[in-house]
Amino acid sequence: MKLHHLLLALPLAPAASADIFWTGAVSGDIFDEANWDLSQSQVTVIDPNVSIDDNVVIRDAPADVILTETGGGQLRFQLEEGRSLIIDNSRLVAAGNDGVGCFQGTQVGITIEVNNGASFEPYFVVNRVRVKIDATSTAIFGGPGDPLNIATVDMNYGSVLAFLTEDPSEFLTEHLGSVTVAGVPAVAGGNVNIVSDGNQGSIVTVIPQTVGTSYCMANPNSTGVASLLTGLGSDLVASNSLTLECSSMPPGSFAFFLTSQTQGFASNPGGSDGNLCLGGAIGRYVGPGQIQQAGAAGTVSLALDLNQIPSPTGFVAASAGDTWNFQTWFRDSNPQGQAVSNFSMGLEVTLQ
Repeated sequence: MKLHHLLLALPLAPAASADIFWTGAVSGDIFDEANWDLSQSQVTVIDPNVSIDDNVVIRDAPADVILTETGGGQLRFQLEEGRSLIIDNSRLVAAGNDGVGCFQGTQVGITIEVNNGASFEPYFVVNRVRVKIDATSTAIFGGPGDPLNIATVDMNYGSVLAFLTEDPSEFLTEHLGSVTVAGVPAVAGGNVNIVSDGNQGSIVTVIPQTVGTSYCMANPNSTGVASLLTGLGSDLVASNSLTLECSSMPPGSFAFFLTSQTQGFASNPGGSDGNLCLGGAIGRYVGPGQIQQAGAAGTVSLALDLNQIPSPTGFVAASAGDTWNFQTWFRDSNPQGQAVSNFSMGLEVTLQ
């Protein structure tokens, strides 16, 4: 089957709601106002322990953003309660023993979102901070004792949480109760795995949870077995952490994922050696980086954005209660050595 007429127009990106943006114009110093675009804000001062009454965005920073040492004691990059710090495809790291937080006594606190391969590496967070790590990102806390000081961390499938000076036993005793996975309390050996970093720290990862139900028989491909499509992560729309993984494909095969809210069955469509298990309006994950090539293990995977599910007429956002069906379409060869295509089995996911 030909891969033509598959690229869909992307919708216009929504306007950013934050008012302060990192530029890094003169250095990596987070406390230097010259490194920030303050033109959309009434804020004029970026100083330690002084609340910033605006949302803050650090996006696509080409170099590290540094919580610089500015004097004695533990200082913090501080936001006004109710505000958010978004770290997107960037690294924010403490040079010494400084951290990020809200003012003492707050009942609301702040949110820190770590997204799109970002890394958040403070010494500590304090005063009702909620750290949210997406499926591609990392948070590393450098301080001993209580680096999560009146604070919480929410992880997703693929997230990594690490402590440089808190070993696994200290994490279990002091921090396990402050960690959730897609909003569900972390359970050692249940939904999180805690191991030593080989020194004096610990590394916490999310144990993959399978999501969805397989349906529709797949035909064997040129490896002699049928390809398996698995859902990993969470079926919660709010967590937006569902990953598709297709295995047992021919090594080196090009593949992409299909989706529809309607199941169907078509044997050998368009000369394929497989079965199409979708009907109705079928969307194709063929955006940048979404058409993939299987490695030696014959596996491809894709972290979905449930706010942008492809359809023939554009992107749609999933809602709790929706049922979506998925399938993998990949290149294959038949016993005569001719180039054909094939399909995995279907996967049905009802979102919560």
